[in-house]
Amino acid sequence: MTSELRPAVVDFHSHLVPGVDDGARDMDESLAAVGRMVEAGIEKIITTPHANASLTHDPDGLRSWLDTVDEPWGNLTKQVRRLFPALELHRGHEVMLDVPDPDLSEPRLRLAGTSFVLVEWPRLQIPPRTTQVIQRIVAAGYHPIVAHPERYAGMKREFEYAGAWRDAGAYLQVNHGSFAGRYGADAREVAGQLLERGWVDYLSS
Repeated sequence: MTSELRPAVVDFHSHLVPGVDDGARDMDESLAAVGRMVEAGIEKIITTPHANASLTHDPDGLRSWLDTVDEPWGNLTKQVRRLFPALELHRGHEVMLDVPDPDLSEPRLRLAGTSFVLVEWPRLQIPPRTTQVIQRIVAAGYHPIVAHPERYAGMKREFEYAGAWRDAGAYLQVNHGSFAGRYGADAREVAGQLLERGWVDYLSS
């Protein structure tokens, strides 16, 4: 008898590092969220605290920010290893593209140090020339994943942007909560349309 092989269930968009952004405020909140994800069947987490792309042009500022995240990240990994030994926990960042030409060479910015990077547009707005920004990231050798496209202002009206980003080499990651109505009717409708088009590459928490 052979055992059935199945891919691990991975979540790669969350804000679990305690006290560094608008996610978990402390270790208790972090571990409670991890526990809920494990109960839901998630076997691998790549958590993604926020980072501004403009910091990649300021080596001292970027180093300072990443160092700020390192300590609570280290504490979180120790606690997760103790309480959830079967769970794989990795780190990346959700990189806000507040500049059009980020330098993504720092491995800690990317998902578990791979060539994949989770990106978002600033302030839930779609700035000009987004497709060219995606093309530039791809040309640099990275694989951009656009976070929550369904949540950007005007996305219902400018729906074809999502297809243009995918054509330029990006992947799209929809938030689970959008299907549940957590972000309003428009986000829920756009998430459904993305799914119907076959444009939802990833679903994350």
